[in-house]
Amino acid sequence: LMPSIKKLAISSSHFVGGNAISLLLGLITFPILTRLLSREDYGILGLVTTTIAIAVAFAKGGISDGIIRLYKEHTDTPERLSMFTSTVLTRSFILSLVVTAIYLLGTPYLNQLLGVNEQYIKCFMVMAVYLLVRPLNIVVLNYLRATGKTFLYNIITVSTKTISIALALSLLIYLIQDLYGYFVGIALAEIIMGIILFRWLFTNYQIVARKVSGELTLKLVKFGIPLLMSEFSYLILTYVDRYMLVAYHGESVLGLYSVGYNMASYLNDLVMFSLSYALIPLYVELYVKDGKEKTEEFLSKCLNYFFIGIIPLCAGYLAVSKDLIVTLASDKYADAAEFSPLILFGLVFLGMNTILYAGLYLQKKTLQILFINFTAASVNIVMNVILLPTYQATGAAIATLVACVTASILTVLLSFRYIVIKVNIKTIIYYLVLASTMFLCINWIDMQREWINLLAKVALGTAIIVTGVLVRENEIRAYAKNIFVGLRS
Repeated sequence: LMPSIKKLAISSSHFVGGNAISLLLGLITFPILTRLLSREDYGILGLVTTTIAIAVAFAKGGISDGIIRLYKEHTDTPERLSMFTSTVLTRSFILSLVVTAIYLLGTPYLNQLLGVNEQYIKCFMVMAVYLLVRPLNIVVLNYLRATGKTFLYNIITVSTKTISIALALSLLIYLIQDLYGYFVGIALAEIIMGIILFRWLFTNYQIVARKVSGELTLKLVKFGIPLLMSEFSYLILTYVDRYMLVAYHGESVLGLYSVGYNMASYLNDLVMFSLSYALIPLYVELYVKDGKEKTEEFLSKCLNYFFIGIIPLCAGYLAVSKDLIVTLASDKYADAAEFSPLILFGLVFLGMNTILYAGLYLQKKTLQILFINFTAASVNIVMNVILLPTYQATGAAIATLVACVTASILTVLLSFRYIVIKVNIKTIIYYLVLASTMFLCINWIDMQREWINLLAKVALGTAIIVTGVLVRENEIRAYAKNIFVGLRS
């Protein structure tokens, strides 16, 4: 078990490092865009990003998701590996092409239905290029994940993020000087990324058109379609409020909500992105090699560490959200602090499902995963219909929280029939008390200026939490001691 925990720590550290850099880049871009763009423009920025995320999910068709689960089964001979790669790549290209064509034809009608200003149509159209390339790039990135090349994965993704931001801001500010110029830069960066990724793929794998397998295609589709629908329902769960907000209250309210949502999402992704990308391949491998009991023990330990990190994060954000949003996004988005913590709480529950639904994933119960996400998405839509007219952005945040909690409850009920993950109640109680103590201490700080408040609260809060962790967690304390000794020597 310990080798798996160590491997998770190493893989997660790669993803944490890469994702931390991406997060930092995002946080650098965040205050620039919130000050440079109007609330209406920022709202459209989020709407375009959301629409493309949904379109990319369909363009993947679940095929790229099957790489992580099925790759190991086709590595026994070069012939089978070539057949696998040829099939995945060819089918992915065809699907990407079809979805891009549908996107180009359907987007103008969607904008008209939502009442989006016609001046923003260029933003949506430019991203069709991104939509064509992105699913194919994800195929190659999943090859890197499946083969354990996490370091290379992060080098490529961080480089692409850096190039994307540089090009997008340059075109927005200096050359095109219109919102659609930002999206031109993003599309160009994705093309550059594609050139690098496919050079690696063609160097290491043989792609032959005649080796495309109809049988493997059906297997990929059978495995992937439920995942596609599950991902689609997940995206609806997390993003349907954007479309409903713009339809009910226009681009300005959408812009306010997008800031509150994005701020919470940045914090959640720093923890969950790294964990989910490193965790799934590891527990699949552990389940195959060592069986159910070791996998349950491993996942229980992972859930314990999840609570150690996420409970203080939620309490800390509740205390500093206004200072953080005003510091990064300016006073015009200060109201977002009223609902942004609710979004973080919801995203934390949803992110926990990466651990909780291991039983369903390992048993290939993709239809049940689909049922969970579809039910939660339905709850989100109903709650938004009830709350949005009166409570606007706050109503959308409450709807998100209720829907995400629903998803976690259903996941536990269904997934624990196959893999039982033990929840350490003492750990939860301890860190709830520790986080509450930290919240009460830092909430008294008021130095008149938001950025000074933020620095003081983060410093004191971190000191309290780190002390509390080191007092209780023997493994973490021993690990920290080894690092300290290594640095001194």
